[in-house]
Amino acid sequence: MQKKLSNITNAYRLSNEIANGLDGVAIDKYNAHYQIQFFNKNSTECEQKLIETLKNTFSPEFIAVKYRFKNYSEIKTVFGNDSKTIVEENGCKFAVDLLDTLNPGLFLDMREARMLFGKMCKGKEVLNLFAYTCSFSVFARKNGALKAVNVDISKKNLNKGKENYLLNEIEALQGEFFCGSSEEYVDWAAKKGKKFGAIAIDPPSFAKNGKKTFSVAKNFESLAAKAVSILENNGVLLLATNYSEWSGETLMKMAKNAFAQNYKKFSVLAKGTESSMNYLILIPATAHRF
Repeated sequence: MQKKLSNITNAYRLSNEIANGLDGVAIDKYNAHYQIQFFNKNSTECEQKLIETLKNTFSPEFIAVKYRFKNYSEIKTVFGNDSKTIVEENGCKFAVDLLDTLNPGLFLDMREARMLFGKMCKGKEVLNLFAYTCSFSVFARKNGALKAVNVDISKKNLNKGKENYLLNEIEALQGEFFCGSSEEYVDWAAKKGKKFGAIAIDPPSFAKNGKKTFSVAKNFESLAAKAVSILENNGVLLLATNYSEWSGETLMKMAKNAFAQNYKKFSVLAKGTESSMNYLILIPATAHRF
């Protein structure tokens, strides 16, 4: 599996918790940078052994350790000096910083979805909600999207998205970066009668915006329904979530409800599950398949 992935990317998960015999531990590779994540305190007993194994096996430039216990988080450097690197994935480049936050700038479990969605965006205007560092838009623009509007409440995230545009020699167009609420942007677009040829919705489980909080459990279906209302008849909609309480079946139910609220049905172009992430790529049922 790792050999196959190495043909398309230099960023992937080396070990995924109990599935690889390391309960509560995940190890990720980002170019020559590595991170070890511990999800419970007991799993840290093997920390030093894992660090030495990475050093001896991969000749790393940098290693970060991240503790992600319940109600506790910490990041520390255990080897190397520069936490920043550039990774490549299916012909695109992304800036990564292992010390910036618990999430270094690129979610590895959305690799396939990024590629598939991007290929469906040629000639379309794209809306990327909860854009984070704009990876969906990078793939969309590299595959011929006319424009990609990135919406995120974090100016810092959008600045990283701009950096990723530069890395991929993509000229940022006017209006491609909007710092604000995804829900408010969709409401504005609906009010103005604005339509998009492709929309990506990949929110965090919870997102605070001032006094308001977006919750996947409470708000995802409503946002998806509004997105369907501004999706062109031959448009593409990506729905994704890593919310631990939802299965792929739950996400499919949310999709059906969202389209039903717009008196529409849909066809599934792609679906997938990677780790705790579920995603769907959909088109209105009357649209022609790609």
